[in-house]
Amino acid sequence: MHRRMLAGTMSRILLSHEPLDLPLAAVWRISRGSRTRAENVLVRLHWTDDGGTTHEGLGEAAPYAFYGELRGTVEAALDAFSPLLGDDPFAIDAIMDRVEARVRYNPAAKAAIDLALHDLVGKVLGQPTWRLWGLDASRGPETSYSIGIDSPEAMAARARERAEAGWPILKLKVGSTDDIACVGAVRAAAPSVRLVVDANGAWTAPEAVARLRALEPFGIEFVEQPCAADDVAGLRFVRERTGLPVIADESCATEADIPALAGAVDGINVKIMKSGGLRRVRRMIEVARAHRLRVMCGCLIESSLSISAAAQLLPLLDYADLDGNLLLARDPFRGVMVDRGRLSIPVGPGLGVTTAVHPTP
Repeated sequence: MHRRMLAGTMSRILLSHEPLDLPLAAVWRISRGSRTRAENVLVRLHWTDDGGTTHEGLGEAAPYAFYGELRGTVEAALDAFSPLLGDDPFAIDAIMDRVEARVRYNPAAKAAIDLALHDLVGKVLGQPTWRLWGLDASRGPETSYSIGIDSPEAMAARARERAEAGWPILKLKVGSTDDIACVGAVRAAAPSVRLVVDANGAWTAPEAVARLRALEPFGIEFVEQPCAADDVAGLRFVRERTGLPVIADESCATEADIPALAGAVDGINVKIMKSGGLRRVRRMIEVARAHRLRVMCGCLIESSLSISAAAQLLPLLDYADLDGNLLLARDPFRGVMVDRGRLSIPVGPGLGVTTAVHPTP
């Protein structure tokens, strides 16, 4: 079918975008600040094959100020990318090369194009993205559930609730003055769950060592980004002076960042929105494996659209932290499902996402 489509005159790929407002079910706090909503952007790509059938691919941008993006910058970048898409959605590498050459950075805007192209191609072929990549959807790690910074009592209550629901792994945001009390309260409330902590670069290297030594009795499995993004030497310092594996997140945005991290950390956290899409994340995974690093895939505050895109990568991962959609008051899409931490990759074509149907208030 694809060969027949390419033989005829194909229509141009048309891009449209619209705001995607995602209110959170509760205030979300990390060491850099708090938020109550995500101001994302929904992208639609339309393409008509030579048989006259029009196909639609969906993508999502989750801009994050830490990476230099806001909704307005994403919308401006998407308008600049629109003329670059050409007429062949299967030429993802060529399209994304043009997009990346148009402006520097803007990873969430680029990710939205990348996701929509993967979704479009999968829908044209009637196959999920993971199958087109030749992956085994039955493989992959369980996902953690993240608990934001709050009072010890509130974090313990949330942990108890998640543990009783069967979640095996909790990721605790740290970087406050109450870290030890908070983690201790969570451990007391959920004694059997696996715990990891994420400081989002809140500490200096000596502070991280002191704090992590105090937290080790609570059975922490690893720490994510204990030091500032540009402090690779600090990450190495922490790794050498604590018994905890170190995972780099903000320090690792593209595959070019990975060689400098080898030996300083034990693994990297890849994210579609900070790296520019599935194409770039797959490159990062390959480079990380070449440097014998573990790989986690994380997320921002995103709907099931982009979380389902990230789930396509599960068979390639050691760790997953794909819970951004679970923090929403209402998810506009339905895709990847989770049962006690076990993710089910969608089997529908492309990213496998459909529009959610919510009861009328």
